[in-house]
Amino acid sequence: MKITDTRLQNFRMAMADKKLRLTDIADLLSKAPAQVSAFGGKNPTKGIGDQIAREIEKALSLPIGYLDIPHHLGDFNNATVLSHTGRKLPVIGSIAAGAWCEPQGSFDPQEAEEWIDAPGPVGPHAFILRIEGISMEPKFQEGDKIVIDPSLDFAPGHFVAAKRSSDQAATLKQLKQEGGELYLFALNPDWPDRIIRMTEEWSICGRARWKISDL
Repeated sequence: MKITDTRLQNFRMAMADKKLRLTDIADLLSKAPAQVSAFGGKNPTKGIGDQIAREIEKALSLPIGYLDIPHHLGDFNNATVLSHTGRKLPVIGSIAAGAWCEPQGSFDPQEAEEWIDAPGPVGPHAFILRIEGISMEPKFQEGDKIVIDPSLDFAPGHFVAAKRSSDQAATLKQLKQEGGELYLFALNPDWPDRIIRMTEEWSICGRARWKISDL
């Protein structure tokens, strides 16, 4: 992906996170709405250059260089860990993640394997799920760290962390819909029971937002 595409994608994501419109961005940058629309509108006519990228980051209180780094989950690029949020997220396995999903907050911070700076804006109950098993190969390998954010809306096609009440464990799966039914889908074609129908036994903890890889 070209850096101009990455910047546009991150710019739009930051706007959505902060619930801003293009006219709001124009005010923050002291530019005409037409100028902002030219690089950030629905059909941009030019890319976001180096200077305007730095101005946007300053105006939106993002770290310098944030727009240049792939963050978007649709292509599932690896996220470089940044500390601009001032928050650390616990890296936890499936059983501890199940406890983290509980509304009463029964998660014990000592169960975290490690704490990592949030790679971007996240909700108050976000956590990092360490992938266990091979059900989501080849896109996700065992040991991969995925940021799960319960504050995000989810829809069919998104990757979500779902918890099973029988063993209180959480797992990463892709959410699918057929008719009025929702299903949890394992990507590995060799995985038994690739399709699980969402019943009362299952609940969704949150949507996956970033994949973090050790450098």
